[in-house]
Amino acid sequence: MGTSFHAPNPWPHITTALRGQGPRHVAIAYLDYTAPDLLPLRAGDILIVNAARAALRAHATSPTALAHFVKSGVRVLSTPNLHTGVIITPDCAILGPVSASRSSTLADEAALITDDSDALAAARRFVESLDDLTEVDNVFLDNATAIWQRGRAIPLPGIGAQRRAAPDFLPTSITRMFLRHIIEYTPRADNHELVDHTDPGRYTIGPATSYPLELLRLDTPTDRDHFRPGDVLIQVTADNTWIHPPAVVHSDPIPIPHTRHAIAYQLRTRADLDPLPVPDAEKALADLGHPNPRLRTDHRIISPGLRAALLRLWNL
Repeated sequence: MGTSFHAPNPWPHITTALRGQGPRHVAIAYLDYTAPDLLPLRAGDILIVNAARAALRAHATSPTALAHFVKSGVRVLSTPNLHTGVIITPDCAILGPVSASRSSTLADEAALITDDSDALAAARRFVESLDDLTEVDNVFLDNATAIWQRGRAIPLPGIGAQRRAAPDFLPTSITRMFLRHIIEYTPRADNHELVDHTDPGRYTIGPATSYPLELLRLDTPTDRDHFRPGDVLIQVTADNTWIHPPAVVHSDPIPIPHTRHAIAYQLRTRADLDPLPVPDAEKALADLGHPNPRLRTDHRIISPGLRAALLRLWNL
């Protein structure tokens, strides 16, 4: 294999390298909810992350991702000083991005992949030298989730993609908010099925703030699924497991060619916000005075108080 350099999005190469046989040791500072797809780890692997209080409060490391790896049998450790990405497989060493996140796939990143024996040995020595390690177990995860929910997305030194979005992400006045169970919903920036109507990059609002655009496709829309620009849409997985952060409808309905009824909407989204478990969201809303938020039923959210409480789940 030798040595190869990959940019500006090295993640397909990193993910492929991790699919080989044998144990993998991964030291990568920050994870969001997309990390399980980017890092296909399995039982017997070791994952070292920065899940310190500061990283959790800043929403740089997601308890959702940590829980996935723990449940999969990966040994997960946290150290507060980690600020790099080093991955070791039996065949190669990878020096890559500092975060396994959706924003990392959108940013200009680079990775060096090599099977040089000296580089492999140096990478192993680096990972073995990491100290102040804490085992991530169920008790750790409970505490991490509580810290994350009390925090908000703020910048961390050297992590520009984790910046807090400006207030203009949401409409100035929210009068129409909807909760929908969307089977097709996949929170990916590259989920663009209508090339003629969508920008595969990012939509820019003003000189300093940019948001990804995602495509929501509805194959059999009902009257309740006719949205208009500025509507706020909160999506729940069909199995009532996850509630996704608010998205703002950015377009009028777009007819999909060669279909009888299907339409699509462009949604303006936040790359730095994670989905929440529905039971956790229900408990948080009950604590805010909304014991019956109807998260498991599609409806238009009429109550201004409930709309505000839902936004507070993500500190918006």
